[in-house]
This record gives sequence, structure tokens and C-alpha cells, in this order.
Amino acid sequence: MYCIVHFFGRQVFFTRIFMCSGVRKDLKEARRQAMMDAAEALFLEKGYGRTSLSDIIRRSKGSRTTLYENFGSKEGLLRTIIKEACLKAQQAIQADDKPLSLTEESLVDLGVRFAAFALTPMSLAVFRIIAMERKLIPELAENFFETSILPIREQLIRRFQNSLDAEKLPCSIDRVATVFLGSILGDLHFRHSLGLSKDTPEEIREHVRSAVRIFLNGIGGVERKAA
Repeated sequence: MYCIVHFFGRQVFFTRIFMCSGVRKDLKEARRQAMMDAAEALFLEKGYGRTSLSDIIRRSKGSRTTLYENFGSKEGLLRTIIKEACLKAQQAIQADDKPLSLTEESLVDLGVRFAAFALTPMSLAVFRIIAMERKLIPELAENFFETSILPIREQLIRRFQNSLDAEKLPCSIDRVATVFLGSILGDLHFRHSLGLSKDTPEEIREHVRSAVRIFLNGIGGVERKAA
């Protein structure tokens, strides 16, 4: 679809080319995403090793040219899927170094954002693919850990450092960040990865709230049962 532009000669021509370029760019991105979606589904259904390029092209209704131009190879396609998942994981926690407000609501909001991303179908799919193909491509697991989990933990460490007095803590700040992330996911990720649970957003938030309360207050004040 073109706009009617009341100029003469080349100006009209260039306007039309510009509009066509925008459409082509959107179409190219849609084809790229369709190929990633198809590959992700097939890697889960058949396994990475048993999925062929022809399978991916057929499922995505794309072309071999599109695959090679965007990803280079089947392994390049898998790495791109993992890379994009890692970037979204980092965005789940605020990308700044401002002091982290250690109130219950602030930590619950932070924990819910992280848990909500970790439990998305895409995140769970990437986790399953890496677990399945770790022996075939050993460096995938290490790369995933270094480009998703470590940056998130380091970001949390910086923010906790701006909020906590390290000298008064019973452990290092990096351990505090690790415990926080671990308590947020708890068994949620395990159950969802195995397809054993489909918690509602309300149930996930309640789980996170319980984890945050224990993180903030511990159980030191709870009266112990007599031996």
C-alpha cells in the first residue's frame, strides 16, 4: 500500500522504495522468528540431533536461504534461541545499580518478575533443550549459565552491596544473592520443567512472598519443638 505524494520524479520513487523497505524488514523479521519458533518446537519434540534442517524449513514454511542468512547452521539457530532467552532473563531484573529497597513488597515484585520469566514456555523449553543436548554440545550448558544466571546474580550482588552492610551479614553478599534467587524459584522451576504443575500468577506470587518473608526474617525467632 502506497501513499500518494504530490512531488515529481525521483522523490516519489524514493518514497515508495522507503515504504517497501519497511514492509520487507517486518517480513524478514517475521520469517526469522517463525524459523526460531519451529526449531524450538522440533528440538523439544525430536531432540536436536534428530531434527534436520529440512524439518525446520518445512515446519516454518521458510527457506534454506533464510536459515543460512540468519543463523548460519542448525547449531547457530540453537545458539540464537539460547542467546535471546538469556537476554530476556537479564531484563527480568532491573538493569541498574540503584540500591535495592529491602521491603517485602519491593523484593516480592522483583522475585515475581524473575519467576514469571523463568517459568515461561520459552524459558522452560530452552532449559529442557540444554539438558537434553548437553552431551552432544557440552559448552551449551556452560554458555547458558555464564550468559544468563551469572549476569543476573552479579547484578543482584551490586544492588545488595548498595543496600546492605556487609560487615553485619552472616555470609558474603554474593551468597545472599544466590540464596535469594534459589529461594524464589524453589521447587517451582523443577515442577514446571517436568510438566507437573501449572501455577497461576496468584499462586506464584504467594510462593514468592513466602520465600521473601523467610529471606528477610529467617526462622530464628520460631520456637523450636522440644527434643
